[in-house]
Amino acid sequence: MTVYNNFPTPTAETTAAVPSRAAGDLSAIVTPVTGGNMWAAREGSYFVCTNPTLATGIAGHAAPVVADTDTKPLLALFNGTAYHVIPDYLFLEVTAAGTAGTIQYTTIYIDNKGSAASTSGGTAITAFNATRSTGNVLSTTGLTLRFGAATATMSNSVKVGQQIVREVIPVVQDTVTMKFGGPNSGAHSFLTTAGTATNHLVQHFAPLDIAPGGNLNISQIRPSQSAAASYQFEFGFWLRP
Repeated sequence: MTVYNNFPTPTAETTAAVPSRAAGDLSAIVTPVTGGNMWAAREGSYFVCTNPTLATGIAGHAAPVVADTDTKPLLALFNGTAYHVIPDYLFLEVTAAGTAGTIQYTTIYIDNKGSAASTSGGTAITAFNATRSTGNVLSTTGLTLRFGAATATMSNSVKVGQQIVREVIPVVQDTVTMKFGGPNSGAHSFLTTAGTATNHLVQHFAPLDIAPGGNLNISQIRPSQSAAASYQFEFGFWLRP
C-alpha cells in the first residue's frame, strides 16, 4: 500500500534503512530542506504554542541580570521526545514594561543534560500541531515547555546566541521576532533601539538542533530591573527524526 504522508519511525545513524515513505509512483520521497514550511505542516511535524489568553501577558523574572543568562530563562524547552526539535521562530510582545531596567539582551543556551533543566517557575505551555488532521501526526509526549519566570539548572550548556534588544527600558507593545536559521535579511529594527517609542525588532540567530534529551533556554536579560516585565508570545518549531 502506498504511503504518502505517514512519518517514518526514526532509525539509528548506523542502521541501513529501507525507505518507508513513498510517492504515488512508489518512488522514495526525499524530504525537502528548503521551500517554506508548508510540507512540515502537511506531514504533521510542525508545532506552535502561545500564551493561553490573548493580550494577557505572562510575567518574566524580576531581576534577570547578566549572571543569570542560563538560569533564568523566559522560555525553557526540554526535548524528551524521540525526535529532534528545530526552532523556527519566537515572537515576543511586551505587555508590561517592568521597572528600572537598562540595557536588554536576548541570550540563548542549549545543552544535552538528558533531563529537564527547568521544572518550576513560569507557566507550563502546551504545543499544538499545525494541522488538525486525523492522520499521522507526530507526538509531543515527553516535550515540556515553560514560559515566564522559569528557573533552570543546565548541564554543560553552551551559548549559541546573544544580541541586544534595547539600550533603554522597553515600551509596552514593543515586539521582538527571533528567527532561527533563516536568511539574514529584512529590517533589523524600525526605530533606533535607544528610542522611547514602540520598537519592532527582528533578530536572526543560527539554526539550532535540540536533540532528544536536550534543553533550550531563551532569556531576556535586563540589568538593574526591579520589577518584572510581562510578555505574550508565539513559538514555532519542527520535530524531525
